[in-house]
Amino acid sequence: MFDTVTQSELPTSLQDRINRERITGLTLSHNGNQLAAGGDNRIWIYDLDSGKQAAVLSGHSDRIRALSFSPDSHNLVSASEDGTLRLWDIDTSNEIATLAGGSSNLVNALASSPDGVPLTSWNEETARLLSNTTADPSRIRALTFSPDGKMVVSGSADGKIRILEIETGRQLSSFSAHDGLVLALSYSSDGKLLASGGSDTVVRLWELESQHLLASFNAHSDSVYILAFSPDGEILVSGGRDPEIRIWNVDARGLMSTIPSQEGFIWELAFCGIKETDGYRLVSVNRDGALYIRE
Repeated sequence: MFDTVTQSELPTSLQDRINRERITGLTLSHNGNQLAAGGDNRIWIYDLDSGKQAAVLSGHSDRIRALSFSPDSHNLVSASEDGTLRLWDIDTSNEIATLAGGSSNLVNALASSPDGVPLTSWNEETARLLSNTTADPSRIRALTFSPDGKMVVSGSADGKIRILEIETGRQLSSFSAHDGLVLALSYSSDGKLLASGGSDTVVRLWELESQHLLASFNAHSDSVYILAFSPDGEILVSGGRDPEIRIWNVDARGLMSTIPSQEGFIWELAFCGIKETDGYRLVSVNRDGALYIRE
């Protein structure tokens, strides 16, 4: 499994931003066509097929800490140290709503960004402040959508996982998950399981409806930054600061194998579809910006 490795290049402008340490978070779309990168107060959207920058999302006023695409890849959710959790329409580059935190800061609509891509701004006709939750969005370190796109799950610096209803911004539930920061989250495609990883180096598997802990995986030696279920939910991959990707058997609740990381800790992992004859295609991005495709 994943014996064939191909190194690919990130878009040049994104690699430049990574080299200049302007990027604080990355996430791949579920269709594998787009990559979102968050920085001090902006989110850049890249088309991976063309390598071109597609849009810039502007509205946050501080560092972006967590990002996640919706299952249909048309929306994006972001959390920032400015104390807001925001929902974006990728197709129009407009902010739809502030899901939690203070009201959105109105920003001046700019004709273009310094690199020539139009900036979006708060759209008063469509954007809404949905919730003024007591949970501090500035402490969110991980985000993921539910498979039906109706909820967003967040992991925070207080070790808790919170479930938020997107339509209303209402917090549905919360529970303690890790002894430290929750840094990674991933839903299984059937919506029944949630995986979490944290600064305590542990990967945990949850039955989400009951919030019952099914298993704890302890093979990592440093913080776990990223998790991804395979499309069929049979395997879970995890990566972070230590130099290996771990592959877990979900049903057997055990470690299947490890993949050495070439350089730098793992920043992003995603399954971008299944090839009809050759099995899974796993994409990883290292902290230095190197992108690998494993088949």
